[in-house]
Amino acid sequence: MKELSRLLAGAPALVVGLAIASSAPAQSLTLSFATNTAPNNMRGEAETMFIEELEKASDGDIAVVPYWGASLMEGAEIMGGVRDGVADMGFVNINYYPNQLLLNSAYNLFPKGPAEYENIAWAFDQMYERIPELDEEFADQNQRIVYKYGVTPYAGVFKSPVETLDDMEGLRVRAASRWYLNLLEGAGATPVSMPWGDLYQGLQTGSIDGVFTNIDGIHRASLDEAAPNVYFMPDLWLAIPFIITINEDKWQSLSAEQQEAFATAAENAGERFADVWDGTIDRILQEQEEAGYNIVTASDEAVETFAGLPEVETNQEMWSEEASAAGAEDPAAILSQFDEVISEAIGR
Repeated sequence: MKELSRLLAGAPALVVGLAIASSAPAQSLTLSFATNTAPNNMRGEAETMFIEELEKASDGDIAVVPYWGASLMEGAEIMGGVRDGVADMGFVNINYYPNQLLLNSAYNLFPKGPAEYENIAWAFDQMYERIPELDEEFADQNQRIVYKYGVTPYAGVFKSPVETLDDMEGLRVRAASRWYLNLLEGAGATPVSMPWGDLYQGLQTGSIDGVFTNIDGIHRASLDEAAPNVYFMPDLWLAIPFIITINEDKWQSLSAEQQEAFATAAENAGERFADVWDGTIDRILQEQEEAGYNIVTASDEAVETFAGLPEVETNQEMWSEEASAAGAEDPAAILSQFDEVISEAIGR
């Protein structure tokens, strides 16, 4: 050791620097991640799997510090926070940003979709591969997509029994997007907007008669406890992908190896999550049955009727007008690509 010190003392500064650098451990990258979900539910599992796979794919070079349950930012604030560098990565729900992600919202215009997770994930990948305008909307927000996952199909929960679409007539029903509110109105319901956090109390007090959303979200928030009549529509997919993005400036600072780790992590996490997706639906239905809830699975005819409501075409026309006014060059071509991909996914 003394000999090494003597040699270094007489060495040029550059040599000293190289000697020190060669003995120092490689620096790891730590990224912050903001989400509005908890880690102990289906969405939390999907996001945890991606974080785990990213660490594996990078051989521990990339670490992620998650901020769960809107502890850093509320859900609707996250995209802006990632854009501005408040968080390096974040969860994005397209429905929260009807103006900034108008083209991405076209997912909501196609009620019927693939019923198997493998085909859902395939459809999401194909959309972004065939329609570059979708990625461009995220690029305009100074971020890029690094992971996409899907959640469970639609169901309604109601205070009174609903066994057919006709039973929705006159019921005050809440949905998340204006596009689905229009469809519910077409089905005879009275569409209602209400914040997610108020739904349980709204059902309990009778302010609303039902909620129409993904069955996992329903069960996670115990909405089926407050409205124990479940109308499950497994062929009505919740079409929007749930997305994790990374700040573009941060992305550009990554090495090629680190960027490749993201792609590997996305693929591996998607394969793991497929099993969770299938198992979650089975578990929820079993728990609802054990709790004594009234569960009705919609008939094929009911699904076709809902997917063929005149309001589906009205929504697409309205969306096309808004997309054109926002500067989209060919909204009809975008809708055609969506329709083509979804049809292929259903037929796989």
